Formats: sequence, C-alpha cells, structure tokens
Amino acid sequence: MKNNNLQVRISPEVEEEIERLAPKSRSAFVREAIEEKIRRDQDLHREAEWIKALSQNPEGTDGADDWLKAEAWGSR
Repeated sequence: MKNNNLQVRISPEVEEEIERLAPKSRSAFVREAIEEKIRRDQDLHREAEWIKALSQNPEGTDGADDWLKAEAWGSR
C-alpha cells in the first residue's frame, strides 16, 4: 500500500504538545492519532448498528441464565 502525505497546519501550542509527547516522530504521532480516531468512530458506528438491530429484534431474556452460568464458570 502506498502512503500519501498530508500537510496540516497546527497552532504553536499543539505543536509544543506533540513535541513533548512524541519528540522522535511527529509524523508517527499524528498518524497514530488519526488511526485511533478512525477506530473509535468505527466502533461507535458498529455499536449504534448493534443497538439499532437489538431494538428492532430484541433477543429477550430467555437465555440470560445460561449466559450467567457460563460466565461464572469461565471466571474460575
């Protein structure tokens, strides 16, 4: 995969914080921050889709006791 460059203007205060947090590689710091933001947004989207699906087709509580027993057994 080919990487592309991205030029971004930041305030001096933000630059100082980046220098403090990532003195060796500002690029790596910014890249990781962007990737983390994308992952969080994807997680929020999946969670919203899951909640929507549950509200449209609730599972009920019939199997809840079985899951609680399995959880208790797994923690031993």
